[in-house]
Amino acid sequence: MKYQICDLEATPEWLTIESIDHIVECLEACQSLEMLADLRAIFPRRALRSASIKVSKAQRQRLVQWLQVLNQEEKAA
Repeated sequence: MKYQICDLEATPEWLTIESIDHIVECLEACQSLEMLADLRAIFPRRALRSASIKVSKAQRQRLVQWLQVLNQEEKAA
């Protein structure tokens, strides 16, 4: 399955504490690979990367596993 990835640049507005905190909340609430794919379609990559370091360790491990699957699917597509 082909998932859309946001191609926006992370402008300074995306990288404010408030924006990053909002993205952290979204990442913490993420419960599936599909939800993570949706977040990747919404938020710029750099903003997601900045937020991902603030999520809980357990959630970060899940996110990494899902990202590996998504990246493999992208390569196969």
